[in-house]
Amino acid sequence: MKLSASRRYREVLKVFSRHGLSQVLEGTGLRKARNRATTGVHLRQAFEELGTTFIKFGQILSTRHDLLPEKITAELEKLQTGVSPLPFDSIRDVLEEELGEISRHFRHIEEKPLASASIGQVHKAVTIEGTETVVKVRRPGITDQVELDLKILSRLSHRLVHFPGIEETRQIEDLYYEFADTMRTELDFLREAENISEISRNFEDWPDVIIPFTDPERTTSRVLTMEYMEGLRFGEFREKHEEDPGFQKTRKEIAELSAEVLFKMIFEDGFFHADVHQGNFLLNENHELIVLDFGMVGSIDQQTRQKLMNIALAFSSNDAELLTDALLDITIEPVQGTDIDALISDIKRLLYRTSGRVLEDISLGEVLGKIFTLLRRYHLRLPPTSALLFKTLIMAEGTARAIDPGFELHNTIEKQGKRWMKERYRPDYVSRDMWRYAKLWKDIGTETPLMIKRMMRKGMNVGVEPKGWENIVAHFHMMVNRIAVTLLLASFIIALSLLLSVFRPDEGYQLLSWFLWGLFFLSIVLGASLIISILSSRHKFKHKKR
Repeated sequence: MKLSASRRYREVLKVFSRHGLSQVLEGTGLRKARNRATTGVHLRQAFEELGTTFIKFGQILSTRHDLLPEKITAELEKLQTGVSPLPFDSIRDVLEEELGEISRHFRHIEEKPLASASIGQVHKAVTIEGTETVVKVRRPGITDQVELDLKILSRLSHRLVHFPGIEETRQIEDLYYEFADTMRTELDFLREAENISEISRNFEDWPDVIIPFTDPERTTSRVLTMEYMEGLRFGEFREKHEEDPGFQKTRKEIAELSAEVLFKMIFEDGFFHADVHQGNFLLNENHELIVLDFGMVGSIDQQTRQKLMNIALAFSSNDAELLTDALLDITIEPVQGTDIDALISDIKRLLYRTSGRVLEDISLGEVLGKIFTLLRRYHLRLPPTSALLFKTLIMAEGTARAIDPGFELHNTIEKQGKRWMKERYRPDYVSRDMWRYAKLWKDIGTETPLMIKRMMRKGMNVGVEPKGWENIVAHFHMMVNRIAVTLLLASFIIALSLLLSVFRPDEGYQLLSWFLWGLFFLSIVLGASLIISILSSRHKFKHKKR
């Protein structure tokens, strides 16, 4: 049954209230929700009750260690989107709506699904040409449900962000827009097919990496048909081959390959797989790496890639000042007022604690978690894509360690770092940068005299756009309004006092006399309520300040 927007909104509010999270919607933030120690648990349970869109939003929030406390992000990481499979009749209806008669396309489709997720369900099939494929079918009605929930999330995020003094909700609205775009992309299987094609082109020269091909004739926005791939997860592969001679060397090579694949996606191509859990990385018997599921991807521009390289190189070289500069360079919040010396000292302590430990005992998630804690402490925020990228790196490390528990990501970063440095100073890269800077200086040289002439002829206006002053302006308006009302009331009371002191009504004007006295007492009451309001707001301000 289709829910109306108002009914669904009431359902969302009811679920949040039942889990003691109504304060979040009232603007007091996650810090003041009931039982702060278990806020993450209640938030996860609320998202699970509300379904697909909220679960996926919670998964995105779990990547924002720079916005939310570790206890909350750790709990949100437990969110899973697996659901009960739909009856095959529902799947058959979608296939017939999208492709026409099934027998024209497939010899056979297995009714039992290989996988069932919140957006799509996957079935093994054999095409009419005899090719083994998998068919991913979008769940009926899921688009309408997601769009309705996105509207509600938009309303909630807009409401949250306009409450002053809530640090963790400062970027929630921006995060929502990023999430809404990602969610709509995941619903469109044509976009996923494009993602597969692009990544497949990027790995054409990598014989050990296999990306399944798609079948464009049997692919629509609701149906995705692709090559069937058979393989084992990293953990399963290790259990099966652990006793094989030479496996110690093999598993190190596989772990290294999986990390190199992701580094290539990020730093060379700028287009990366953003859901690199173990289920999406398989190994066949030839030790070839099979990469699956390209519904969630991320993209980063050249400038951001350069900044990320600087962070990786600074961390691998154990240089606190370089790492501080690199982190400040990638954050999107202004750094004025940030205590740089204190931040450098904290990063030095962090690097000192990790440098003395055995590398296989150091988790990238642990290190990044401490860095995110520092970013929060110094009120620095990451762009959404960077936060997703760091989360992807943490997942990639976990996937690599599933086959090689001793995998050292630091070694891979160092090795890749040397290659990045060589790439950075290749003649074609240097000449391209020189051309870019030459063009920039040419433009500056051309435009500057024109700007100076224009200023000399017409003068120059300097505009200042204040940010973060909305609350000050609102309080100022309230203060001016109170002053105006106070002056009006005072004038009214004085005028009525003077009038009543000299006015001696005759018999016929008794009603007018009562009316004037009524106005006088009403003015007194209004004046008293205004004084109480002023004293009350002053008390609240003092309490908030403490």
